[in-house]
Amino acid sequence: MKTTEQHSNVVVRYIFLTISAISFALGTAGIVLPILPTVPFYMLTLFCLARGSERFHRMFLESSLYQKTVGAYERDKALTLRAKLSILTSITAIMIIGGYFSRNIPIALIIMSIVWIAHIIALAFIVKTKK
Repeated sequence: MKTTEQHSNVVVRYIFLTISAISFALGTAGIVLPILPTVPFYMLTLFCLARGSERFHRMFLESSLYQKTVGAYERDKALTLRAKLSILTSITAIMIIGGYFSRNIPIALIIMSIVWIAHIIALAFIVKTKK
């Protein structure tokens, strides 16, 4: 019985590592492509690495990519105006694309509108702007 449990744990670890690799790639692409949000993908990477591999988790926390994006926010509890505008631009682009493909589904449009407005409120009034 113990070997089945160990096998299950190994499979779960590999699933988390696979998801973390994909989210890391998407987050890194988001540095260059404004349509992909970097921070949420890096947060997902961090979450999955914490459950998949302690060694990779530590390496990611110490990486310059993490320190420049998520680490900067964790340290200062604020974002630059440029970072806020980049996030808002990405979210707006994603919502426009989603709205286009969901134009005949009113509930989807309502939910996307609420999420978009929540992002605007959070970025304007909750998250501090770093100078």
